[in-house]
Formats: sequence, structure tokens, C-alpha cells
Amino acid sequence: MPALFALTLALGAALLFAVQPLAARAALPILGGTPAVWNTSMVFFQGVVLAGYASAHLFARRLSPGAQAVAFLAVIAVGALPLPASPTDTPAAPPAQPLVWLLGNLASQFALPCLALALASPLLQRWYSLANRDDREPYFLYAASNAGSLGALLAYPLLLEPRLDLDRQAHLWAIAYAAWGGLIVLTAVLQVRGSGRTAFPPPPALVQPAQGTTSVEQGTDPPLNGSQGPWAVSRSRRTFGPRPAGTPPSARRFLGWIALGAIPASLLQGCTLFLTTDVASVPLLWVIPLALYLTTFIVAFARHGAWAVGASNRALPFLTSALLFVILSRATQPVALLIVLHLALLFVAGVVCHGRLVSLRPAPEHLTAFYLAMALGGVLGGAFNALLAPQLFQTVAEYPLAMALACLALPCRPVGRAPLPGTSSIPVPRAATPWVRDVAWAAGIGVGMAILAAVAPWFSADAPRLRDAVVFGLPAIACCALLDRPRRLAFATVAAFVVGLWLQDHWSHTQHAERNFFGITRVTRDPVANSHQIVHGNTIHGRQFQDAERRQEPLTYYHRNGPLGSIFEAMPSLRSDSRAIRVGVIGLGAGSMAAYARPGEHWTFFEIDPAVIRVARNPEWFTFLRDAQASRLDIIEGDARLRLREEADASFDLLVLDAFSSDAIPVHLLTREAIQLYLGKLRPRGWLVAHISNRYLGLEPVFAALARDAGIVCRSSDDPFDQPSLGKEPS
Repeated sequence: MPALFALTLALGAALLFAVQPLAARAALPILGGTPAVWNTSMVFFQGVVLAGYASAHLFARRLSPGAQAVAFLAVIAVGALPLPASPTDTPAAPPAQPLVWLLGNLASQFALPCLALALASPLLQRWYSLANRDDREPYFLYAASNAGSLGALLAYPLLLEPRLDLDRQAHLWAIAYAAWGGLIVLTAVLQVRGSGRTAFPPPPALVQPAQGTTSVEQGTDPPLNGSQGPWAVSRSRRTFGPRPAGTPPSARRFLGWIALGAIPASLLQGCTLFLTTDVASVPLLWVIPLALYLTTFIVAFARHGAWAVGASNRALPFLTSALLFVILSRATQPVALLIVLHLALLFVAGVVCHGRLVSLRPAPEHLTAFYLAMALGGVLGGAFNALLAPQLFQTVAEYPLAMALACLALPCRPVGRAPLPGTSSIPVPRAATPWVRDVAWAAGIGVGMAILAAVAPWFSADAPRLRDAVVFGLPAIACCALLDRPRRLAFATVAAFVVGLWLQDHWSHTQHAERNFFGITRVTRDPVANSHQIVHGNTIHGRQFQDAERRQEPLTYYHRNGPLGSIFEAMPSLRSDSRAIRVGVIGLGAGSMAAYARPGEHWTFFEIDPAVIRVARNPEWFTFLRDAQASRLDIIEGDARLRLREEADASFDLLVLDAFSSDAIPVHLLTREAIQLYLGKLRPRGWLVAHISNRYLGLEPVFAALARDAGIVCRSSDDPFDQPSLGKEPS
């Protein structure tokens, strides 16, 4: 019986998590490859999981065991109606409402079958409690469920995506869904046969608390951030065992479950946003953070996961302090270390929060409420990042905020040494400090940063890295010293982030900041060079001198002495008849390339982000578009692959691929299908030019392979020379 229930839950979870990258992969080209596609998709599926857990809770409270089985099988049958899904048949999204369109498209195709899959996890665990005879707690089945989810996530980029197109993936998914339905029938039969057993097993034996401490066995809730509770997790996962059967969880306990479920979900979104914005928006990089997130459930709910929870409790303050410095200093190298730090914090914080959830788990009688609260927390955490944060913050402030909240789940370090193995005594917990002292510590760190920043101009002009090391490094070390004071550490982390972000904006002379579905766009000013820069994520996408004599000069990667300048110098040779030369540019930035436009030419820019268009058109910041000498200059809003299809074939002499999301080129613009589209829009002697500057990925072999596949010639030009005085950067 345990094997059957575990197999059924693992297969259902695998189906639920295999469909997530499939659905996001289908929507990615329609919405420009933005990382928000994956984050919004995760919020949708978290909402479906919440609906499934709520349904399971309702079934358990309102229906008899036999009625539960009939109702569940009916839900599975209804979920099979839209199968097999056809993700490639999706229409083009309205550019003005990408978020609404994406949620509606996901709901129409995947809501019903995924609701059935989500309902299974808590309901089958409750069925197991009714049907089994060995008095085992059903929570180990949740680890099996997450193991199935993890396996599906790893199989998608390694096995499914490289070998099957989207329609074949959808058909295979439908077949597996039918097989899973058959397993559900078997578990339902076992559940109905064993439903005569109405009493739940008593909770397992608990570690006896020391004299003077609070015991959950006595019917009281441990404090959500008290001194003994979480430290007990690090020593024995069962110190705070399940509540006695018949005692419903208190409102405080229920809210604690929600909070502990929300924090890791928010961190998952923040970590994913970093990876997919600054590295590449590809399914593999989406999968890695989600796989680690699922692994934290497996570790925390495993029978012997207490050691991992204890180690994570000790590691989280150090990782938080390290990322505090990384984010504030806006470090971009070494990339491997940065990725490892972000992923390590996600994993460690997830184990801390989910381990705390395990320590607060109820008796099996109330497990549906437990999973409902945990799912509600996951939806709230994900929705806050994907839906509310872009409206509330102009920076990715939700990420450091979630890091600080994760610190609140840490235990207070006890005074004295840990007890010897086999003894029942525990160290004396450190007394909780008044809130005013914790706030005072946070204020002190913020004031200290301000004082260091006031001294920083003495050396910041020639040594910005030294300035960052002093202003941001010392507060990070101070936060690290607060590892035994979780509340104080959380407040200090928030204070350091708030002051640090304000200092960064002040030092970069930020003129404008705007955040939307496609990312964060900023305009900064360099008073020394008298120039404006447009920055997306952490990457400069264009610069312009403000003095009239140099305003017409394209800068950064578009400099006349760089590879792009040599291309436009040779462009008159493209003219094969009396027609005007037509240039298409995928990606607008500051409009720097418009400086190469000449009278009689027709230029067309394709840009998906309306914020970028507004910035490039504002003459207070950039005048490349206003001053362009082209006879005609158009800006077409929308994803380039979709809007290019509307253009006549053989209509461009030159197509320039210059689309970036921070430092990453959207991957759907780099496929063989995209190359064939570009070539079809070029005139017989036309050129296709791609800008492949990147801090993280070597794209030259990618374009060489694309050229071989298309049977065309590919030439590469690498310009490593940096001339800051002339506004030129390597490209």
C-alpha cells in the first residue's frame, strides 16, 4: 500500500510540474521571451495547487470516504476533456495586456487537468491515514510527491525538450494523465475498503521537553519565532510533533503555516528573476531554482531531515550577508560564484522555512488544513513577486525583503553547549530582546552606512570597488555577527538594503526608473562625461553625450570605430537598384543606431517594451530618434518575430538583431525558425547582423551552427578595445 500511494502521488506531481515548463515554453515567443512569462506561469500553477488543496479540504470535511472517491474520479474525468492540449495553437497576445492574456490562456488550457492533479496530494495522504494499518504518519508521502515533481523538472530540459516538439509533448502528457487516473481508481478502492477505520492513529512518541519549557503535547502552540521551537528542529525533527487528534489548529498556527509557505515561494521568484534576466531566459534556467525549491520539501519532510534543517539554520545568516553585499554592489563577476550564491540561499532558506513547517505539522486528521495553508502561502508569496511587486517597487526590492523575512524563521541560538546525545536536557534559550533594541540595531547599521557613504567620495572617484567594499561590506559583516538574533538580523538586513539602494541611485544619478512586465528600465546621468545612459536590469543599453557637438555620435557598442560602424560604412554597397535602402532593427534601446540613418533611407525599429519606447522618445534624455536623418523612421511595438511576419518578404536590405533583456538575448530569437524568418524578409543581397555581446554566454558558436544549418556565410568581429573618453565599449 505505501508503494502504491507513493507511486500515484509521484506520477501526479510529475505531470503537474512537467506541464509548467511546457506551458511557459509555448507562451515565451508570443511575449518576447521576458522572464515574467515564467514567474507569472508559476503564480498561475500555484493558484491551481491552492484550488486543489482547498477542494481536498472541502472533500475531507463534507463528504464520506466513498463520496470522496466518486467526486475525485469525476474531477479527473472532467479534467480530461480538454486533452490533449495544443499549446502551439495559441493566438498572438495583445501587447497592451500581456499579463491578462497569459493568465487567460493558461486557464483555458491547463486549469481543469491540473486542478485534478493538485487535489490528489492532500486527499491521498488522508486516504492513506484511513486505509493503512501500521500507524505510520502520511507525511512521508509528501516527500515522494515532491520527488516526482523534481524528476519531471529535470527530465524536461534533458529528455523531453531536445527530442519532442510541443504537440508531441502534450500528447505524451495526456497519455500519462490517463495512466495516473487508473492508479487513482486503485487507491480509491483501497480507501473505501479501509474507510471503516474512522479513528486516526495517535501521534508518535515525542522527545520530552525540559522542565519549564512549553510542550505541544500539552495543547499549547510554540511561538512562531520563539527560542526553543526552531532550535529543537535542528536537534530532533520530532521535538514538536503533531497535535493530538481532535484538537484543531489555532488561528495563530494557521497563519504561521501561511507565512512559512510564502517566504520560500517569494525567494523562488526572486532567484528565478535574477537568473533568467541576467543570464538567459531559457527553460533550463527556470527549472534549476524550482528544482531546488522542491528539493527543500523533500529534505524537510524526509524521516531523517533534521540534520539538514540544523545545518541550514547555521548557514542562512552567512549567505544572507554575502548576498547583501552582492546585490548592493551590483556585482556581475564571477558569474559562476554569483549563481551558486543565489541558488544556495534559495535552498538553505527553503529548508529553514519548510523544516519549521514540519515541526508545526498537525495530526493526520488536520493535514488537509495544513496543506491548504501551505499552498495559500505559496500563492501569496508568488503573487506578491509577480503581480504586486512590479506595481509597488521600481527595483527588485521584493527579493531582499524575502531574504530578511526568511531570517525571522531562524531560531535564537541557545546559551551554552548542546546536550550530549541521549540526554533529555536542552540548552537554556537566550531571552528574547525588546523590539526597540532590534530596531535600534537596524537604525544604527543604516546610520553607519550613511556615515561611510559621506566619507566615500574621498576615494570613490578612482576606486568605486573600494567604496563598495567599505560602504556595503562592513554592514554585511555586521549583519553576519547577528546570527543568534533572528529578528535583529532581519531588521538590520532590511535597513541595509533600503539605505544601500538609495545610495546606489544617488551615486548613479538616476533620472528615471520604471518597472513593468518586461523588466526594470532606468535612465542615469554621468556628470563627468555629461551623458545619459539607459539601463535595463544591470546592463547599459545605450548612451548619449548631452553637449550639442557630440550628441549625434553613437556610443558604447554602437561606436563608429567598432564592428557596427564598419557595417554601416559598407552599407551603400547593398543598393542593387534605385530603391531606397531599408533597415530593420530588432530592439530599440536608446535609439543609438538611428545616428547611422541617412536621407532617403527607411528605418523600422521593433520593440516590445513600451517603457523603452517612452524613454528613447523623450528628448530630455535621448535625441537619437528626433535627430535621425532617415526619410522615414517607424517604431513598431510588439514581439519582433510576430511583427516581422506582417512585413512583406524581401523588403529589408539590412536586419539588425539587437534585442536584450538585461544581458540576455531572448532565446526564441535565436532559433533556426527565427533565422529562416529573418532571411525571408531580406532582399537577395541583404545582410543579417546580430549583436552578441554577453557577460555570461559565448554565442559565437551558436550563430556559427545556425549559419551552417541555413547554408549561409557567417562572419564574426570581436572588438575588445575600451575607450571610455570616447564613449566606446568592447563589443
